Amino acid sequence: MKKQIKCFILISFFISLFCVTKVTGHAQTTRFTVTPELPQNQVSDVTYFDLLVNHETEQNLTVALHNTSSETLTIQASALNSYTAASGIIAYQAAETAEDFGGVSFTTLIKKPNQMIQLEPGETRQVVFPLSMNDKRFTGEILGAFSFEEEQKEGQEAEETSLTSTYKIVQGVRLRQQLDALPDPELSLIKSEAVEKDGIASLKSRIENDQPVAFGKIAVKTVIREQDSDSVVGGFTAESFQFGPNSTLDLYSAFDEEIVEPGTYHIQIELSAPRGTWVFEDSVTVSRPEAETINRKTIVGSGSLYSNRWVYIVAVVILLLISSLLLLMYLRRKKSKETTEQE
Repeated sequence: MKKQIKCFILISFFISLFCVTKVTGHAQTTRFTVTPELPQNQVSDVTYFDLLVNHETEQNLTVALHNTSSETLTIQASALNSYTAASGIIAYQAAETAEDFGGVSFTTLIKKPNQMIQLEPGETRQVVFPLSMNDKRFTGEILGAFSFEEEQKEGQEAEETSLTSTYKIVQGVRLRQQLDALPDPELSLIKSEAVEKDGIASLKSRIENDQPVAFGKIAVKTVIREQDSDSVVGGFTAESFQFGPNSTLDLYSAFDEEIVEPGTYHIQIELSAPRGTWVFEDSVTVSRPEAETINRKTIVGSGSLYSNRWVYIVAVVILLLISSLLLLMYLRRKKSKETTEQE
């Protein structure tokens, strides 16, 4: 039976969620600050926008930018959509993908999703993102974010920029239309396939959450078995994964040998969280051409090909040397014979 999380656990989860999304380019100093102006429909005591809306809501979401540096800054402000990264965190992107899984992308509700702001030293300016629900109704939550990133100065070299660094802040947004219990996550396995990931042969399994609810504290365990021998040949384990609303999670289960042999493999996937437990099973058949294509991209496979290439080169060189030596011996004998006959 799926377990429900109490309200304060949800709030704590989202506090941690949006706090970790702040990314700074400076370790000790900040180039600018971002302060959200929380409206009256803010429903929790958090530092990001946590708003109760309805299908008719139209309001401005305002953020105050302050330039704390001694330079003129150009800030790119962008609305972003949530998605689930393969690393197991809820991240943000410009692409609108929630609709593919029965949801609503945050940026479809923002009228001015991209803005450019110039700040003089010490200047504070309000950035307004008009929110319009456009008669959209939903039962769970929509997650999004506002990203504020310093633009690289024109003519500034890339190497110089990496040394001085730019500064970026992500301000989270959570929209709900009711404050009672959120819907339970519903996960399903879309497909599994053999791929190369980070130089290692792996099985990629795509899991879908088609409900408008985010959840975390997910323990992941996968096991790959060879179908004929039933022996374990790979797998993956992780703790504290997160899953965003109306999104997919790509799980990569590595083969122990880091390359894949042709054959059929069985994979078992288990996801355990306070919100529920899900177990999936799938089979993947890898043909010889597929295995060769994948292995050429792996570190072990490419190294083996490199070694084999040198073996062939050395063999050819040795063959040429032997041929040259035999030819030289033949020519000497022929010359010696001709000399003897002349005498």
